[in-house]
Amino acid sequence: MPYSNIEQMPIIINEIKRHNPNSILDVGCGIGLYGILIRVFLELYDDAEGFLDRLLTRNWQIRVDAVEGYYPYLEFIPAWVYDHIWNADVFEIFPHIKDKEYDMAIAIAILEHLDREAGHVFLEQLKRIARVVIVSVPAFWGPQVVPANPLENHRSHWTKEDFIQHDFTSFLPSPRSTIAIYNTEHREPSKYSDPQVDWTSNKR
Repeated sequence: MPYSNIEQMPIIINEIKRHNPNSILDVGCGIGLYGILIRVFLELYDDAEGFLDRLLTRNWQIRVDAVEGYYPYLEFIPAWVYDHIWNADVFEIFPHIKDKEYDMAIAIAILEHLDREAGHVFLEQLKRIARVVIVSVPAFWGPQVVPANPLENHRSHWTKEDFIQHDFTSFLPSPRSTIAIYNTEHREPSKYSDPQVDWTSNKR
């Protein structure tokens, strides 16, 4: 879905705020919910005197970019939220993003919409482009088919063990979600980072 379950929102926003990133990539931003929360709680909330000027002038201190594959969602995103939005498949965007270009990448309720092989490559690419990665998936997976937007179909289920395999080292408590955090120096590449893997077919 282009939004988030209510239980995990404060958990994820508090974790983002704890890291105090200067640049964030929101992958699969949907209607921009996390972009809005990031702007409000990382830039405006603690600035009682200057928040209005910053909001009106968009004088942001944090770079917040996004990727969204489904064009109709974009009209619901306020213009002040993101510095830049790519309306494209994220696998087409990854090659244009430098190593560790972002302090943080978030992918909230995105991974379950990829098949397994593409999902493994997706995680490795997030680790490549960002120093900290937050990924959230449903804890209790079930089928989901959205005929109007096949990008919303469920294609894979992911567990803590899967994230540990990709060097995610911690998990945030959430009753309905598995929220995994990657925050370590780059290690030996996993087998899924092989550029010869054909992730261009049946990606979603």
